[in-house]
Amino acid sequence: MDENILAVIAAVSPAVLGIILAAAAVASCALAAVCFILIKKKRADKPANTETAVEELTVTDETENGEEVCEEMPEIAEKAEPAEEEEKNLKTEPETKEEEDEPDDKDDDNEEDEAPIRTVARDGERIRYIIIKYNKSFTAKLIQSADGVKDYYTEIKNEILSYKGVKARISWRYEAFNAGRAMLAKLAVRGKNLSLFLALDPKVYADTKYIIDDMTEVVAYEKTPLLYRIKNDRRLNYCKELIATVMQANGLEKLENYENRQWGKEYPYEKIEPLIERKLVKVLTEEDAKSGDVFKPRSQVAASEVNELLQDEIAVALIEEADETSDKTKSGIINIDTLSKYFEDGETVTLEEIKNRVPDFPKKTTFIKVLARGTLDKKLKVIADGYSIEAAKMILLTGGNAVKKK
Repeated sequence: MDENILAVIAAVSPAVLGIILAAAAVASCALAAVCFILIKKKRADKPANTETAVEELTVTDETENGEEVCEEMPEIAEKAEPAEEEEKNLKTEPETKEEEDEPDDKDDDNEEDEAPIRTVARDGERIRYIIIKYNKSFTAKLIQSADGVKDYYTEIKNEILSYKGVKARISWRYEAFNAGRAMLAKLAVRGKNLSLFLALDPKVYADTKYIIDDMTEVVAYEKTPLLYRIKNDRRLNYCKELIATVMQANGLEKLENYENRQWGKEYPYEKIEPLIERKLVKVLTEEDAKSGDVFKPRSQVAASEVNELLQDEIAVALIEEADETSDKTKSGIINIDTLSKYFEDGETVTLEEIKNRVPDFPKKTTFIKVLARGTLDKKLKVIADGYSIEAAKMILLTGGNAVKKK
């Protein structure tokens, strides 16, 4: 029987054997491609926001049979980035107007009245709940805008100034662009978006691909009544088309040798305090939201009672920000009652001191999160990378300071 098989094989021509081998190779490649696509899809579907779990203030207490939990946490920073990158790669440019544009958020229309900022003021042993209302200038809003908004600002301003005779002037509420006496456009930051007001008739652009707002009834925009919000790259391109229409209507031509300038980089981010000092932000009001004290520090507090004693929003407002930046290389956790055991009243708790004082605490830890458990009877200043909201309340209710790294 073996001789017959050999005879059949010998009878097969080399050409036929070549075809068989080629078909087998193609099948192998196809199988490998299918496996690769399935693996990539599985990774893309995996939640990418694990990093935020470390910094979220609403994480619940972690205990195990009532004993101290001080295990090493996974290296979240390293695992979160690949999934986020794949998610970005999977996003595609929308093909229809409906897919491209979500409904405009009308909450950003009232640019004069900024949303109130709720914070807490310490006055010795008294802690008051304060509401502060800010009126931010166009410059301040731009300074505190996201990098993407600043990139759009750079693109639009360069596009407008690339036409002959156009000049820019920044006022409190917006940046205006004129050619002689003709008002061409105004730029403003409304909410989280950059908005462009153009000297065009909004009625002409109703029910077109340009999703616009009619500002004819607003006196400040009487000469530039067409409002166009720049939320994505497609809207940016449409915006340039509208700018070209304005310039053509005013008989303005492009400059031959205009050099683009990185306008957005001239407005690096700043906190609110220096902007107030530079008079770029006005403090409109400052008043007590409630009569009396929000709370007075206690000599002792248990994890089980903190939610009844202190509101979440007040605790969040009281958490301070450190100048130091977190190192997420190796994460770990520590419980409040452990800090109470190994630190004395009035001391400052840092990661290095935790490593020195707490037995068996992992020495390679670079990122520490504080969790609530047991009782705290010390006034401590704790500097950590993250807190559960209950842990922060325990520190605050005993008169301490919860300081969170960037």
